[in-house]
Amino acid sequence: MKIELRMQPFIRAEAFCERCSRSLSKLCLGIVSATFTLLTPAAEPETTDQPVPILGLSSKTLTPEVSRELDHLDPRKGGWITEVINDGTGLQWDRLSQAMREGQGTLEEHLTRMLLPSFTCTPLRPPPSQAVLEDGALRVWRTQAIEEPLSSTGKEAMLKGLKGLQAPLESGARNSDISFEMHFKTTRVHLDQNSSKTIVAVESHGQNDQIILQQHATWECTWVPSRTAGEPPVMTSLKVLSFEEVTSPRRQTPWLTDSTAAVMGWNHSSEDSLLRGIDHWRKRLDWRFTLDVTGPHGLAIGDVNGDGLEDLYVCEPGGLPNRLFLQRADGTVLDASVASAVNHLEPTAGALLVDLDNDRDLDLAMGSGRYLLFFANDGKGHFERRTFFTSDSVFRSLSAIDFDNDGLLDIYACGYYARSGDRLGLGRPIPYHDANNGVQNYLLKNLGWEFKDVTGEVGLGENNTRFSYAAAWEDFDNDGDPDLYVANDFGRNNLFLNEEGHFRDIAALAGVEDLSAGMSVTWGDYNRDGWMDLYIGNMFSSAGNRIAFQRQYRPGEDSSKFQRHARGNSLFANQGNGHFLDVSEEAGVTLGRWAWGSNFVDINNDGWEDLLIANGMVTGSDDTGDL
Repeated sequence: MKIELRMQPFIRAEAFCERCSRSLSKLCLGIVSATFTLLTPAAEPETTDQPVPILGLSSKTLTPEVSRELDHLDPRKGGWITEVINDGTGLQWDRLSQAMREGQGTLEEHLTRMLLPSFTCTPLRPPPSQAVLEDGALRVWRTQAIEEPLSSTGKEAMLKGLKGLQAPLESGARNSDISFEMHFKTTRVHLDQNSSKTIVAVESHGQNDQIILQQHATWECTWVPSRTAGEPPVMTSLKVLSFEEVTSPRRQTPWLTDSTAAVMGWNHSSEDSLLRGIDHWRKRLDWRFTLDVTGPHGLAIGDVNGDGLEDLYVCEPGGLPNRLFLQRADGTVLDASVASAVNHLEPTAGALLVDLDNDRDLDLAMGSGRYLLFFANDGKGHFERRTFFTSDSVFRSLSAIDFDNDGLLDIYACGYYARSGDRLGLGRPIPYHDANNGVQNYLLKNLGWEFKDVTGEVGLGENNTRFSYAAAWEDFDNDGDPDLYVANDFGRNNLFLNEEGHFRDIAALAGVEDLSAGMSVTWGDYNRDGWMDLYIGNMFSSAGNRIAFQRQYRPGEDSSKFQRHARGNSLFANQGNGHFLDVSEEAGVTLGRWAWGSNFVDINNDGWEDLLIANGMVTGSDDTGDL
């Protein structure tokens, strides 16, 4: 995350958070470093009637605390040779991607500099094997390590390997019809006496007029220092450890198409506030409204006016109105935000459209800062606020369930940090990998437009001071009552077993604490054995995977918890006896990137639960290196 405060024309302040900076700090261990730069105006400021203020700031000295933090941005100062190698090899991969876009001549020139003449590699695209999925819309096949190298060496071997990757696109297509790109992430660096090895996650994708192609592979690469001063390492060998390929006929209707503009009625001249990104609004709105630059704002879907069509409620950051869109019969929407009286201007992170009073229409519950607001629906899509609940917790998401089977839906609210007036109390999660200094979540019992806090009374106060992002209810033990899983950032999660209306946290006993950066949770019977399984969206960090496995990382401590923190998403198979088995790596579902949201859903209607994952991180217009 790059946060920039401009007090032009003189001062710029930049803060680099270790969650997403590009150097050693990208491991995301909660350290924030800052630099302050004195800017000299390119020209004299225009003369005005007002005197230019003197800010009284100097760039001559940095405090020792700031200097020490700045040292983290240079891996050489900490002796992190593995990160120096990563930066060098990463430069080679970036140059390779660019060379492939520029054409054959540039590609050959780059490979001459990137590879030793004796370079060897296995086929980058192994011989196709039997498909693991083939349904007319998709064909998927995969294979493991390839041992036999190509007969060619040097750049000729790599050119042959790259040509092999594009082979599915070249059959029957003209070169002008083909597009193809590659992307690389280094996840491990190992040092040998005179060389180094890197493990690289490789993604390639392309299309021609007949098919769409997507490939995923893991490469093991060996590097030695370049003989040319100032140049990055050169590669001596490449071995494919795993490979997967997905193809789809272009004539086939895709499963999902982006219909946003058509549904919303947008065109090139539209000025809808939803078309503007968070960077646009945080430069224009009061700072108290725009602290959540990660955009943790939710959606709610439901038929609010009883016409049989699902409508959409969109939560917005503070200073922008929440929006209600009513679906028309033709699939387009009508903006009813003002007419419905739910165009709330305070920052809203989560909302639910649920029937809170059993009158067969959908009411609205929303989490706005440290307030939970409840609105009654008149059945026609017009809402009236009935009550609210106040806490010290800033809420991130809501879920609804009739936990005590009294016929009324109750509300569970996830709190992330504290807020008092205009001040946020996030602080630093301590310890970073297992923080327990967050705020409370709440279970509110519905008494008929009166909501009573019963959190402690029913046992949900246990282990209830973490940084909670999301919660999901499910009867995982098939005993007839709903249980609750809570995904927590910066540490372990909760699984609350419902025992006749009283809850007990059994996450450790069940094997699903998932010590990581929990941001979403979904239940589904992925293996169709009659028991609901569990998937948690976390954070995959290639830098974390590199650094946390190095011996010099946190010497004398158990690094396994930090390694787990960077691993990515988790899938737990329900064993039917109160215990779960971690099958994340075997199922190949860990690399969900920076995964904010995840859902089990049968996308292709074949009876098997698939996974749909939303991911990403803050990206400024001048730097996309965080993705």
